[in-house]
Amino acid sequence: MRAKFNKDINNIFEILMFNDYKIKDVESFETPEHLIFEEKVLHNINSIISLVGDKDRLIPHAKTHKSKDILSLLIENGIKKHKTSTLNELEVLAECNPESLVLAYPITSKIKSKRLLKIINKFPNTKFYAIISNVFHFDLIKDIDSLSGVYIDLDTGMNRTGVTKENVSDLLDYISSKYYKKLKGIHAYDGQTGGVTSIEERKTDTQNTLNAIRFVEKLIKERFSINDFEIIAGGSWSFHFYIQEKDIKLSPGTWIYWDINNIKMKELGFKIAGVILGQVIDQNESNNTVTIDIGAKSISSDMITENRLKLIGKPNSKLIFQNEEHGIIKLNGESLKLGDYVLAQPGHACTVTPKYNRALKIDKNGEVSGIIMPHARDRILT
Repeated sequence: MRAKFNKDINNIFEILMFNDYKIKDVESFETPEHLIFEEKVLHNINSIISLVGDKDRLIPHAKTHKSKDILSLLIENGIKKHKTSTLNELEVLAECNPESLVLAYPITSKIKSKRLLKIINKFPNTKFYAIISNVFHFDLIKDIDSLSGVYIDLDTGMNRTGVTKENVSDLLDYISSKYYKKLKGIHAYDGQTGGVTSIEERKTDTQNTLNAIRFVEKLIKERFSINDFEIIAGGSWSFHFYIQEKDIKLSPGTWIYWDINNIKMKELGFKIAGVILGQVIDQNESNNTVTIDIGAKSISSDMITENRLKLIGKPNSKLIFQNEEHGIIKLNGESLKLGDYVLAQPGHACTVTPKYNRALKIDKNGEVSGIIMPHARDRILT
């Protein structure tokens, strides 16, 4: 709803409220626009630190923000270890001088292996780690002397990447036969918990993952002498179930911006910080629909259509169709008219970031206070 006009010196700005999201002078924005509400980001940082306690146990995933701006903010708040998926993320974020970076995506070609070596040598103050799940991965990185260590990537049920506990012995034997001294520990992303709203089901799955981790941990320790053995486990839907396991590092990702899929987890108090400002560009009264300028190019498009966005303050409305530049909204009793502004919470925050070459940072007064760059969005040319 529209709030009253506030006078600011000689200018009059309209403050538009979307529940607790405040935007000042909304007509100065060219929609669609990616907005990051800084107070909500800070809330999420404070919440995760309070939840976990020991900042050293956090190794959050940078894939959601891809930004030196956000990484620097996290480092300032004492979160100094991070995880990435791409070599671009690894190289760009290393410029912030984090304590360590884990490349949580396997190296599968010589050109990538060479680039990894180049990145490691470029940033000697940061420790770099990689993951492997088979001999092919291992052979491509085993000769990178400046790599600080390697984690066994364990598949605990997502069936995407990683080695299962039943098949890990042969890999461990091969590593041992090469007299490799940089095996660090276990990396386990239990992505199969994503979208499971039942806390009890996720707890059960997490316990199964933990059992697999402990099984492989025992095998590794029987074959290798590792003084600083480390386990990295969990994602946004499960990390908090490992908090009581004091030797496990925790690795959530989406928490920093949050989204309407993750907010289904009622036990976590994170706030949706990244949203899309759009506008009603047409209407069809006979169909009880309006068309907004938030298309598939502007918001998460990896979800089923109705779960790609939720309009703040319009709980009954539903996205029923989407093209590249258009989104058709069934009003279902809500009121929107031509020219109205809408604020959409994304279904998946991680897939929104790379759609924009920058996001606008909004302060507690609803004003633009800066920009947040997704620095690792584009491939670095070398």
